[in-house]
Amino acid sequence: FGRKRTLGYNGIVMIVGALVQMLAGDIYSFAIGRGISGVASGVAINVLNNYIREIAPRQWRMFYFNIVQVVIGFTALCVTSIMYGIPKLPESDWSFKPLFGGPIFLGLFQLVFMNAIIESPVWLLQQNQVDAARSAMDALYKAGDIDDHFASVAASVGRQMDETKSSSSKMALLLSPKYRQQLSIALVLGTMQQLSGLNALIVYGPTIFKNIGVRDLRLVNTFVNYGRTHNMILAMAFGDRFHRRTLLVGASIVMSLAALGFTLCQVYPNDTTKYIIVVCTLFFVSSYSFSVGSMGWLISTELVPESLGATSGALATACTWTAQFFVGVYFQQLSSVDNWGTQAFAVFAVLIVTFALFAYYVVPETRNSTSDEITA
Repeated sequence: FGRKRTLGYNGIVMIVGALVQMLAGDIYSFAIGRGISGVASGVAINVLNNYIREIAPRQWRMFYFNIVQVVIGFTALCVTSIMYGIPKLPESDWSFKPLFGGPIFLGLFQLVFMNAIIESPVWLLQQNQVDAARSAMDALYKAGDIDDHFASVAASVGRQMDETKSSSSKMALLLSPKYRQQLSIALVLGTMQQLSGLNALIVYGPTIFKNIGVRDLRLVNTFVNYGRTHNMILAMAFGDRFHRRTLLVGASIVMSLAALGFTLCQVYPNDTTKYIIVVCTLFFVSSYSFSVGSMGWLISTELVPESLGATSGALATACTWTAQFFVGVYFQQLSSVDNWGTQAFAVFAVLIVTFALFAYYVVPETRNSTSDEITA
């Protein structure tokens, strides 16, 4: 269907998911609505990441990818800010449902402005629409000589299409010896976006703020989402100046140390550690923004050719949501006093160190590289 129409018509899925949740009369129909919204979210993330990868100049990819992360963080911050306007709990179990109608406006926005989206030149070339691809590239880039760039992209897409046609399917090609390692890296990057522990940090948030004298525990989400948004802006501005793997490994090490410090402060609480734990939280969120938080999607899309990006991205997205499910379901059980209690967050410190070693030894450098150069 193309990047343009898929992103636009995905707005319908958003609207349907929101309506089902708002009109749900029981938990089962509400869960169906959440599932539909989850599909819309997955489609949006995967298609948008591939679209940005295909249209962004390679020296500015991290900048454009992080615009998406900044918007995600900022909208999450807006949602948590709206919560301050709700003075008390809902009067009934279902009186909060209108809050789930927000995606209706997002879906309508996408449908209305769908025609303003410029179709990906790479996708048009894959459909043998050469003239339309050239027109799209002229519209995307500043006036100037882009003949060499267009010829290079067209030649690369041609080679990719020949390679795809020689295989029984895109999945079979991804699982072939040539791309097997790249696919594995993409799956690990997708999984680590959740197994790094950022969302699990919210479990401890109320305790952290309560210990330092903050009574409104809604500040937990505000604190985390503001920090994420702020640091994603910094990553957007400066990330392209550094090698991808250097940031990925270095920031992951800092994140693991922050997670370890966070755990120790939980295990040995006193008047000093209750403030140190806030510092550890700051370092943890900042490091996440400069490591897998900003580069998980970026590197995973850069590792494979554009012709395989959607398939690889869908699998990586599935790993992300699966990991989020397991963290949401099992971490609170693991952190209960009957199990690991305050030591539970150390699991993420170990996982992050393991990931840093994986990134150092396995993940290739992709900065300023074409798909042909990366997969050569």
